[in-house]
Amino acid sequence: MKRIKIDDTNDRLFVWAWNLYKKSFPPEERRQLQVQRSAMATAKQYIFEVIIDDNSAPIGLFLWWKFEDMRYIEHFAIAPEFRNQGYGKEIMASFITESNSPVALEVEIPSDEIKPRRINFYKRLGFIINKAEYFQPPYKVNGQPVKMLLATYPRPYTADDINIFCKKYHHIIHRSVIDERLYKRFSYRTQ
Repeated sequence: MKRIKIDDTNDRLFVWAWNLYKKSFPPEERRQLQVQRSAMATAKQYIFEVIIDDNSAPIGLFLWWKFEDMRYIEHFAIAPEFRNQGYGKEIMASFITESNSPVALEVEIPSDEIKPRRINFYKRLGFIINKAEYFQPPYKVNGQPVKMLLATYPRPYTADDINIFCKKYHHIIHRSVIDERLYKRFSYRTQ
């Protein structure tokens, strides 16, 4: 199993991954296609990867940002027919060990049966679910921020650390969607 970087939204693997993306994430937590194209074309730190099995068949997607001092996993999903077979754990464990750079990702507030399972998945890999309030900027123009939890590896983040993360990276990750002046409304709110 390995991850293959995709640069072209016309690539058949991108088309497969985009369908999985739309099925795996609610609309408020994903980009629109034209914004995705822009991110892939202009953001040198952004990496869109498709996970393939040993037979070169696609089984998942792994979308992340490589910054100088950390890595941020934006979206990660395994296709439903391949879930609960250890693929997710194998990919995440491999990613963590590829570099000494810390890793951050967002998880949904545990409000149903599935969300606590996702949180526990990341906890078993060594991620810490931080307590400070955190908001994911909107992925759509005129969208609303989404209250989430920020999970980090290998150490917890304080409210100050989360503020630094927001100030340093939200305007890069979401630059094609929201005017930077609007970030002050929601990006740095912590308890």
